[in-house]
Amino acid sequence: MGQPETTVRRKVSWMHIVLFAFATAISYVLAVLSSLIFPVLGAPGVSALYIAAAIYVPLGIWMGLWGCLAGYISCFFLGLYPSGYSFVQSFIWSWADFIEAFMAALAFRALRVDPDFSPKRPAAARLLPLFVSTGAALLLIGVAIQVLWGAKYGEPFTTIYVALVYIGLALAGVGIVMGLLAGHAKTWIAHILGIIGASFGSGIWGAGTLTLWNLPPPLPAELFWPVFMGWVLGDLIVLSVVSTALLVALTPVFKRTGLLAKGWWA
Repeated sequence: MGQPETTVRRKVSWMHIVLFAFATAISYVLAVLSSLIFPVLGAPGVSALYIAAAIYVPLGIWMGLWGCLAGYISCFFLGLYPSGYSFVQSFIWSWADFIEAFMAALAFRALRVDPDFSPKRPAAARLLPLFVSTGAALLLIGVAIQVLWGAKYGEPFTTIYVALVYIGLALAGVGIVMGLLAGHAKTWIAHILGIIGASFGSGIWGAGTLTLWNLPPPLPAELFWPVFMGWVLGDLIVLSVVSTALLVALTPVFKRTGLLAKGWWA
């Protein structure tokens, strides 16, 4: 008779904790910059291009609840400063970013998908990383142009920024379609479902707790739809472009280092 199979219990390591702390700090800095430079008018702390989501959402896919907590904690401090919400208001509102990372992570875990963003066909293996990385680079260049010149001088820099964002989104979209057709379809389906669930789930909670329910809601109820639309559209763009590029580039690294969590913690 053969030996009985044993289950190896994966443990939380110091690398999980260090990476979580680093991601939380970076997420907070990017959250502050995003909310100040790309604000949704009338809603402090809400950004039309929330770059911070590109950090903690992939971390949720890779490391489960570590990414969710990085999103929550960074958003909590964003709510306190510079947004100016009370401790209780920020405590409630910040679950939006926890939900965002959780929905993306849940898509992979509920479908029992081991993330593998590598294409199966040689041609796609060359082109897919090119499309998603170029799309992310153009979006980030556009953001830099808006930060350095557009916010101060306006046109033509603002138009250049908008054009680069949408060109980057189009290139990332081509990469996602290519992944579906020439890669591991289950991975890309989980990723797409995660992007949609994360954007709408966080948008409903975030906009709702700012305008409809909180202790008390810090913003007028009539701002729900403007805040919700700005929130969701911005997150769809960031997660489709920047998160996709990071997942394609770094998922193999997380697998090699043993940081890719099979469960919610390790």
